[in-house]
Order: sequence, then C-alpha cells, then structure tokens
Amino acid sequence: MQFSCNQDTFSKYLNIVSRIVNSKPGLPILNNILFDAKGGKVHLTATDLEIGINTWIGADVQSEGTITVPAKQLSEFVNSIPSEKVDVTLEKQMLTVSTVNNNAEFHTIPADDYPHVVSIDKEKAVLNISQEDLLKAVKRVAFAAASDDVKPVLTGVRIEIEGKNVSFVAADGLRLSKQTIKVQTESTKDLNILVPVKALQELAFVVSEMGMDDKESVSLYVVEDRNQVVFRFGDVDIVSRLIDGQYPEYRQIIPTGYKTQVSAKKDEFANALKVTNIIARSVLGNKIILELNPKDNQVAISASQSEVGSNRSVFEGAMEGESLKIAFSARFLGDMFNNLDGTDLIFECTESVKPGVFKIKGDDNFIHLIMPMML
Repeated sequence: MQFSCNQDTFSKYLNIVSRIVNSKPGLPILNNILFDAKGGKVHLTATDLEIGINTWIGADVQSEGTITVPAKQLSEFVNSIPSEKVDVTLEKQMLTVSTVNNNAEFHTIPADDYPHVVSIDKEKAVLNISQEDLLKAVKRVAFAAASDDVKPVLTGVRIEIEGKNVSFVAADGLRLSKQTIKVQTESTKDLNILVPVKALQELAFVVSEMGMDDKESVSLYVVEDRNQVVFRFGDVDIVSRLIDGQYPEYRQIIPTGYKTQVSAKKDEFANALKVTNIIARSVLGNKIILELNPKDNQVAISASQSEVGSNRSVFEGAMEGESLKIAFSARFLGDMFNNLDGTDLIFECTESVKPGVFKIKGDDNFIHLIMPMML
C-alpha cells in the first residue's frame, strides 16, 4: 500500500475517526484504525464494537492495500507535522509516514480480523435533518440521558419520527428533556428508535468539526436486519447499534397545566444559582430551595448546610399564580443552564412534590422536567 495526501486533510479526518477508538479495548486490534486504499481514495474505519465510523479522504493512491494502524500515535504524529504533502508506505507490515523533514514508522496488524462496520451504498435515507436542528437537539437533550448502565434504555436518546416531525427525548429517571424539530421533507416512514447518547454526541462533534456549507444536511439510515442506525454527514458515516428495550412512557409525567409560572432572564437565574451553589455543593444531593413570590415578582434561591452555613440570592421574574416553595438539585439546574440557549426561561410548577417544568420563551418545541427533592 502506498498513497500521498495533504497533511491538513489527513489530520482532520484522523482526529474524527480516532475519537471512536477505545483506549483500553479487550481486543488489541481495536486500538487501530483500518486503512483501505484504492480507487483514488483512502477509506478510514474505527469502531469500539458499539459505535463505528467510516470516512473517505482523497489521495494519490500509487498502490492499493489494506492494513490497521495504531490510532493514537498515528494521529498525534500527523497533527504535529507541518501542513504539507504526506507520503504513506506499507512495507513488510511496517507503515512509514513521511514528509520533507519528518518521518515515523508504525507497527501494524493485518486487517483480516478487524470487525466489520456497516456501510451505506444505495439505501434511501429515512430523513434529512439540517445541521442547525441536529446540533440544537443534541445539545438540549443529550445531557439528560443516564450515564450509567443500571437501566440501559435510559442511556439512549429516543428519536421519534412522524412525517415532518422529529422528537429527541432523553431521561435518567430524575429529569427529562425533549426537543421536537420540523424537517423540510417528510420522512420515508414513521419510526421510534433508541440511539446511544454517545453516538449522537460523536455525530454532533463531527458536524461541528467539518465546517461544511449550511445546506449540507445530516441523513439518517436504519439498517433493520442488523439493528443499527447510520448518520451520514458529508464524507463521514457514524454507525451505531440501536438499544433494545422498552422506553418508559414519559408523556404521562409531563404536566398539562400549572399553578405557578415564572418568566425570567436565564442569566439572572443562572447567576443566582452560581452564588447559592457555594453552599449547595456541600449539601447532600446539592439541594437548593426555590421560593416563588408572585406578589413581589421575586424568586429566592437558598441553600443551607449545618456545618458550613447558608446563603440566599434573589432575582426578579414576571409571575402569575400562587406562592410556592420547591427544592431541586443545583447540579441538575446547572446542567440545564449550561446546555440551553435563549435569553428567557419559563418555569412552571403545580406542587412541591411534582416535576418542575422549564421551557425556552418563544420556543414551544422544547421542554425540560426536573423531579423535585424533599423540602
């Protein structure tokens, strides 16, 4: 195998592909990236057996071949060399990467035992999502998915596809986030799929990193006979298994009304939380207390810890309804603020033991629920 390509292109795609590589895999070959050079392109593949990635870079292929190369060391070397022509040669199971003033040799592993990663050829996409909508949905939803495997279905994001409406839903049992987007072209079929949150986070990284024309959309394909989904953006395919299992019926916990509503500036809410969290981070469960006083249009956030002390921060908000006191985890509120855009938030609640509902003012397609703590 022998090919030449530009350093900047090589580096860019190596960085994208190597993110999938597991640093401590059970199989040594999973430390590697699969190279397949032929027909004027080099096909790069990586997988951790749950998520895979395929991409293609243009190259001057002098000799075709297939091999696997250590991902971490190769990408670090290519990132470190100047932006110039890079020559890659495989000889006697040793891969040489060289430029005018730099060269490195890497031990390889034959490609025969590398796991197969699905590729899409003539299949038709189920739907296409704009870059902006995809990034917005992942950012607003992914943080609410579970980070442990106690309930595997909660480590995924449920994608509900119906015509031109696509909803992304994530929940960990204590909070829930849902974003609905409207696509321009109706989906080829209605689907409900459960995608690992990591796959969507990697997809969001690729979309952000590629810097392509805004007209370039993300295409979604479902490989039903393998229970997998493929997201294609430009020359990059993110391939992921789908999570099996019954997702909780979340709709029944979303309140349909409220007794108290607050409209406030997100930054003022977040700053008050930051001040209160100085004490709250020492409290079991990071508990803070919200006191809503519609008469004065004020929201007070407080925290108390017997061995440390207490503090209180107040900000204004337009309110309607009844006075209410309710407790939340400061960490959950902080996660929400860190992942939501918009300048104004709406907070709604009915009782101190019922979920608090957070919305972005002017956007009816987003909702976030946080379960309260005991006062």
